[in-house]
Amino acid sequence: MPIFSTSANYYDTLTILIATKKNICMPKFEFVKIVNVDRDLIFEISTNYENFTKILPNYFEKLEIVEKSEKNTKIYETINFLGRTATVLTEHVVIKPDRHIVTMLDGPAKGSSFDETYEKIGIKTKITIKVDFILHGSLKLLGIFAKGKIKTQMNNVMNEFVDYAKSNSN
Repeated sequence: MPIFSTSANYYDTLTILIATKKNICMPKFEFVKIVNVDRDLIFEISTNYENFTKILPNYFEKLEIVEKSEKNTKIYETINFLGRTATVLTEHVVIKPDRHIVTMLDGPAKGSSFDETYEKIGIKTKITIKVDFILHGSLKLLGIFAKGKIKTQMNNVMNEFVDYAKSNSN
């Protein structure tokens, strides 16, 4: 069900899908936002991992880059999500100027991915994030019963990135 908000000069469209994979229900989300921020600026901010703890301190407690090449970066991230704190190894793949793919390599959401695309639309940017949560252990039930909370938290994170980008676009 789409959600529209004009209070911040952009439209939010959020869709929640439940998919079956290996007979286990996994939450899949697709976020689409059209924002009044230059694509190159929002892309730079969303792929500048070193600043995540400054941009989103409520979500990213600590980041440690363990391996970095031109397109791939592996990071130990201590994150807060849905009232839980976890340290996970993630891989970030950056395909400039418009794609960022994050995959969780371990932990209770191992195999989950966030596939972000940034598309210029005139002076605006269309951001699409496809989220595929693959939950293990006791988190399987969390994914099924807390999809509303997951949707809200993911949308809040996205809004904070956009707000930060807008405040740095001057």
